[in-house]
Amino acid sequence: MGLFNIFSSKNKSIKALEINEANFNHEIAESNLPVVLDFYASWCQPCQVMSSLITRLVKENQDLAQKVKIGKVDIEANPRLAEMFKIRSTPSLLFIHEQSVLERSSGLLPYNELLQKIQDFAEDFETED
Repeated sequence: MGLFNIFSSKNKSIKALEINEANFNHEIAESNLPVVLDFYASWCQPCQVMSSLITRLVKENQDLAQKVKIGKVDIEANPRLAEMFKIRSTPSLLFIHEQSVLERSSGLLPYNELLQKIQDFAEDFETED
């Protein structure tokens, strides 16, 4: 046991990915997992709340975070991604699979609704390989 137990897989925490124009293809476009992207602006108060809800959701639902790739996109730092996905308001959530946007949600969602949406989305792809 001892010192090396702190590095076991039980201690690894999955986090929402910071997606940008440089890592988008590798992390999102080429992903075999369904993807949920949170488009936000740093100055947007509802975005800050949504960001903290997503962070909490990922921490409290590690099993879900292994079934769905969850990422955040700063629209100011990544204007081409915001334009590509036609983001007109923030926060905006996009539910993506195989490079197709299957659902959009704009505005702040309560935690339980956010969790339910992501769980439902993950369940749609659980039986697929």
